[in-house]
Amino acid sequence: MRLGDLLDLVHLPNVIARECGPDAIRGLSRERGGVICDPRPSQREAHPSFSVYKDPKGRWRWKRHGGDEASGDALTFLEAIGYRPEHAREELARHAGVSLDSWTPSPSRPAYEAPDPLRAVRGALQRCAPLSPEDLGRVHVLLDYLSLQNAAGRDLQRRGLYGWQGLGAGQLRRDFLTQDGRMLAHAGALAFFLRGPDGKPWGLKVRNMGTADALQASGLDRYVYRIGRHGAPAWCSPKYGQGAGVLIVEGELNGAAAARALKLAGSSLDVQGLAGAGGAPFLTGLQNQTVFLYTDPDTAGAACLERVARVAHAAGAREIRVVAPFSEGDFCDLCGTLGAAVFGGLLMERVDGADYWQNTITGKNALPVINAVPDEENRLLANWQYSSGWGESDTSGWATDAGGWDSDDRGGW
Repeated sequence: MRLGDLLDLVHLPNVIARECGPDAIRGLSRERGGVICDPRPSQREAHPSFSVYKDPKGRWRWKRHGGDEASGDALTFLEAIGYRPEHAREELARHAGVSLDSWTPSPSRPAYEAPDPLRAVRGALQRCAPLSPEDLGRVHVLLDYLSLQNAAGRDLQRRGLYGWQGLGAGQLRRDFLTQDGRMLAHAGALAFFLRGPDGKPWGLKVRNMGTADALQASGLDRYVYRIGRHGAPAWCSPKYGQGAGVLIVEGELNGAAAARALKLAGSSLDVQGLAGAGGAPFLTGLQNQTVFLYTDPDTAGAACLERVARVAHAAGAREIRVVAPFSEGDFCDLCGTLGAAVFGGLLMERVDGADYWQNTITGKNALPVINAVPDEENRLLANWQYSSGWGESDTSGWATDAGGWDSDDRGGW
């Protein structure tokens, strides 16, 4: 099969959803496409200018209006997000459900140099920085102490993290509003510091409590950033950089649960908790280390695992291993229900038995997908709650209050 015939079989919105997370295609029509924010890791944007459409022959194409003004088809999109040309063709065939045995490459297609996977991560990390003294000075009037008399404290207790010195957490003293009066979080919401690899706080993230339906009805996001203009950094475990390996987990609180549990189990692994399936890891501490990866066993988690594995490989990791998923729940759920010590023992068993990650399509060890939906049902175009690209924050840049804070780490809140 020639390249042109293969491209005619591929549905580009589904390719974007599976590679970048379902949230990346929010707003696209299955039949006509539309305009979304650029999902390519190196070309993040705040306002949609990435067109997805069918050309007059019915073949799906894309174009960025602004930015690098790039355009192309499904194959060039895969190359633009990090696939080498030969691997992009294999992945394109997999998306189309076509055997590679009959593959005939187009002789007229020019060679394409796929972007360095580290470039996208470095771009995301450039938007991240430790909180300044002025930022830290504002936290005192923003936060109050946690106790089991309030919902945020009980929520943290349910996750096995209440009172742990490794997590600096508190609750909002008052409602968090945008400058034009839109509600972002109510007083009493849980807030926790994002500790960087240097041990300093790099962000203050707020978790709105309640069911997904209740939050949607209230117009609230699950997570917002209380101190703006610091990007969406990963959470790093205390004394990061001194461990015998690195465990990278999807979700900051899951990372915190893993760090607490592993310490009780006698492990010396460093831990990073990503800002969701689209989060960018810190590159610090990956070189010459064994890197273990754990993401949710769903479509977005599998895409996250592949992205982060390629980044860890490019960053010089000695080896990369994939930790088998727990079917019983997230790390912070298990840490709370089983107890941190028991969960730590179970997690160590999974870490000890982790399989090697294998690069790209030929035999890769991706996570199993739970409740996978056939393409024709188009469930991937629904409103999923995942970040769609490296380092994209749920909400940021809204901080307006001022105050005081005199410590980098108020652990045990």
